[in-house]
Amino acid sequence: MGFKWVAVFAARGTHLRDQLQGAKFREPSEIFDKEKLLDLGGVRVKLLRLGPAHTRGDTAVFVEGDSVLFSGDLAMHKLFPAFATPQSRLGSWLTSLDALDALRAKQVIGAHYGMSDASMIGAYRGFLTALRGRVAEMKKQGKSSDETATTLRTEFAGEYPDWDQPLRIHAAATAIYREIP
Repeated sequence: MGFKWVAVFAARGTHLRDQLQGAKFREPSEIFDKEKLLDLGGVRVKLLRLGPAHTRGDTAVFVEGDSVLFSGDLAMHKLFPAFATPQSRLGSWLTSLDALDALRAKQVIGAHYGMSDASMIGAYRGFLTALRGRVAEMKKQGKSSDETATTLRTEFAGEYPDWDQPLRIHAAATAIYREIP
């Protein structure tokens, strides 16, 4: 979404606007499709392109010898997931979490907030699975997308009181509502 995000962040304050003025994207010098292994002088690092979940370009980085996973926005510690783009999909998000879980990381560092262990991945899966179940129930009852999202934002904010940014629940429920037949 490139420059759309530049505009979004620039609108958040003069400091960011000034920093982003004249921003340009450069062409990558190297690309990969799904996975790439880097040898950084004896440190093996695996790049994994997953998703689309949060965005089309969800990428995780796993430092093999240390079992440290940089999960990006796919799993974060006590922060509700952001279904931030039209490409955000629950099904591929859950598949991405399975791929991250298979790495058996000792430490997981999300794009925002603190680090944790691999239980952070399970917490995201638990939240997303529970939200999918409740969205499906409400849709089957004939509730509208907005009514479902509004109700579930309150419900899940109460169930996860120590997680930040509960407004994100609304967008997640709306995206999941569209995905469920």
